Amino acid sequence: MIIIIINENEMETTVIKANIFKLTPVAVSLLFLANPAYSEEDVEVVKVVGNTTEVTDAYIDASELDKSMAQDLNDVFRKQAEVSVGGTTAVSQKVYIRGIEDTMINISIDGAEQSSSLYHHQGSLSIEPELLKQVEVSAGAGRATDGFGAIGGAIKFKTKDAHDLLKQGDKFGAITKAGYYSNTNGYKVSASFFGEVTEGLGLLGSISGLANDNYVDGNGDEQAYTESDQLSGLLKLSGQLNDNNYVSLSLDMRNDSGERLHRPQWAETPRNPAFDQSFTRQTISLNHAYTGNDFLNLDSTLYYTSAGLLHDEHPRFGKSDGSIDTYGLKFQNQSDFSSNQLVYGIEFKSDNSSFHNAADGGETTEEGSMAAVFVQDDWRITQQLVLTAGARYDWYQLKDNLEQDFDSSGFSPNVGLNYSLIDGLDLFVSHAQAFRGPQVKELYVIYKKNDADLKGEKAQNNEVGFSYQHANFIAGANYFNSTIKDTIAYSYDSRNITNVGELTTTGFNVFAGYNTDLLAASLNYNQSNPELNGEALTDDSTSLGTSMGDKWILDLTYFASETLDMGWTATFVERYDDVDTSINPEKPGYGVHDIYAQWLPVEDLTVTLSVKNLFDKYYKDHASYSEYIGSPLAIGGANPGRDFRINVAYNF
Repeated sequence: MIIIIINENEMETTVIKANIFKLTPVAVSLLFLANPAYSEEDVEVVKVVGNTTEVTDAYIDASELDKSMAQDLNDVFRKQAEVSVGGTTAVSQKVYIRGIEDTMINISIDGAEQSSSLYHHQGSLSIEPELLKQVEVSAGAGRATDGFGAIGGAIKFKTKDAHDLLKQGDKFGAITKAGYYSNTNGYKVSASFFGEVTEGLGLLGSISGLANDNYVDGNGDEQAYTESDQLSGLLKLSGQLNDNNYVSLSLDMRNDSGERLHRPQWAETPRNPAFDQSFTRQTISLNHAYTGNDFLNLDSTLYYTSAGLLHDEHPRFGKSDGSIDTYGLKFQNQSDFSSNQLVYGIEFKSDNSSFHNAADGGETTEEGSMAAVFVQDDWRITQQLVLTAGARYDWYQLKDNLEQDFDSSGFSPNVGLNYSLIDGLDLFVSHAQAFRGPQVKELYVIYKKNDADLKGEKAQNNEVGFSYQHANFIAGANYFNSTIKDTIAYSYDSRNITNVGELTTTGFNVFAGYNTDLLAASLNYNQSNPELNGEALTDDSTSLGTSMGDKWILDLTYFASETLDMGWTATFVERYDDVDTSINPEKPGYGVHDIYAQWLPVEDLTVTLSVKNLFDKYYKDHASYSEYIGSPLAIGGANPGRDFRINVAYNF
């Protein structure tokens, strides 16, 4: 078996022969297919953060993002069948895992957790793909180490550092990039400067800017107020201080501004005016890892993140602005024994939300805090059988906008078995629970009232499946059944934030892949059925999720030579018709094709060409808002049509 270990301490990728447990082996496709040299062996994906080893459902690396010329979240997750991104512009995008919205997912950037949401008519997560080293996705309630409130899963973003960009033997370097996007007549430029301050300790400074005009849909119609100006920057000091200590200090900043609609997920109407808006985010992370011996491998993270949204001079409400500031820390240790690996620790987080509206001149605030202890163990009982088990206990406190105090706590265990039936065939089953107490509300509805008897949410996730690998072929499938009890959301009946009932998600994934030295091919399929109290979620199920048709993703990569590879990705989404057509229309099926070619004509020069939506298909992504029948206000926009992209990068 080949294990690909991403070692963030030593800034390198190591390939070793070993055995390791993986709870959901269906999603190892990307690294398997990207490394044809490993086609004769079993491939597992394991990440080493500091000292601790984690497993993950999906892994996206920087090379994949470069080849697709990723511009936004939709580009980042384009090849992930379990992940969908709704919203037609970067500012309106929301991420869904198995139909569950990112408000129920633990999201972190360099270990810094991103809290709550800003405005339900747009997304709250904004990150520059240019700066990403890797992205990891865990679907559903899972391991005890997934962090606070991971009742729908977890997404972990990791940014690049100096050692990721330095050429072997060099002490200093620089990369400049320039790109063009035909659909929006957009331009993107970036510059990164990096080098070693001392032996093993590197400094990276990177800045990128993007300017887009309005995009054009597949019918050739321009979508008004979709232009934007984005500015992103990263400053990061990281590396080995000595044999035992690794440190990383990063400052990640992003601003996305422009004249856009009050509700960016909907089309322009007299009740949906346009005005200047600005989204900002700043994240500071300090990570330290100490390697002592088999039993003492400490990791610690201290972070601060602030996300804010400004509505400047709304015709009716005037100027509104606010932010959610989060402070947090996490300490954990890994102890390695002869047959098992034990991870245990503590974490704490504090959220402070503040909103100001010029119309009433007042300021509204909320404060929430949470603490947890956790333990996770992977135990190889026999050569064929591995048991994983863990638990966490969380405490939540909240003082809301009406000075109401909420205190809650909960226990979250998990257990799983992986059995190697025969060589290459693994069977697995797992059960996991997660608890999330009441926390600070969405920023732009901070004025709403919480029910006095608001209870915490309790999630459980059950999965069963198999994986099979032989020579160049890999395949697998898993079935999942998730339930979130006492789901917290806004109730149109009581007009309060309350426990609205039971949110369930059932479905399954299927994967198959084959690769050779010249060609890599994969097919992914996902079906997810999210329901609230037995009724399918709709686009109006704000902060919960939405329902979508079954998704198929076919991906082909051709390695023409050492300096040229080409790829084609086809996404097919089936018609979704489980709707009350007097309220919401059916969602038509569609197929979208993307292609790319990446060429290295000379050393240090990389030219990337890609075409998004090759056949200029007119469609509405099922994760984007569709339409509320009978209301001229609630109509979602179509996705962008064909987009030719070119990027030139030079490494000094």
